[in-house]
Amino acid sequence: MPQYTGRLQGSDLEPTTVLVDISDGRFRISAGRLHIGSWRIDDINAERTSIYRFDLNIDGDHFNFFPDDPSAFSHSVGAVVDLTESTGRFGLKARIERAAQG
Repeated sequence: MPQYTGRLQGSDLEPTTVLVDISDGRFRISAGRLHIGSWRIDDINAERTSIYRFDLNIDGDHFNFFPDDPSAFSHSVGAVVDLTESTGRFGLKARIERAAQG
């Protein structure tokens, strides 16, 4: 049962530490003892917008999630970093291209 802690924020939500549980085809969010919601994992649109940040579209509501373990969370939700930009904050694309050439 993969669980991920991190910070969730949205337009109507102050940054809040949450626990995301992904199991049994469900995406569940809780904050402490408060159960925020549960959705089918197929209904969650997660896009990795940086190394540390994910944009989540949950029932038409948009949130930013900053998990403590971005790699594991990315794997669980199937999100990837788009490396097609010619420049990037960390120059990752350029380093990958140099490694492939040399």
